[in-house]
Amino acid sequence: MTREMLIAALENVYGKRGMGIKDIKDLSDFLLSFFGYEDYVLDNVLSASERDVFYNLEEFGLLEAHREEVSIIKGKSWRVNQWTYKKDNIFKAASYSEETSGEENPYEEIFRELESSKQ
Repeated sequence: MTREMLIAALENVYGKRGMGIKDIKDLSDFLLSFFGYEDYVLDNVLSASERDVFYNLEEFGLLEAHREEVSIIKGKSWRVNQWTYKKDNIFKAASYSEETSGEENPYEEIFRELESSKQ
């Protein structure tokens, strides 16, 4: 996962909800600081506030939580929770543009009329 790809995806998800580009770049760097060159992050390395960010990214379909049980000595189980990128969704969000969606913002015409009436 590249920084540019994450920034483009986050911009299409969070930028449309009012997040500025600086915050989007910071969020991208935040994610990459955990994932690095890997495709997963162990949940137990996250603090509560970091986990909240990951849950928010999961709500928007960019991350996914997984649980795996591993048998260890004497038949006991060890539960491993981890986070992974949802690469397909990230790639779609990164390549999404309003021109390719075929849908026009219904308020766009209203804003154009307001702008033309001001002049």
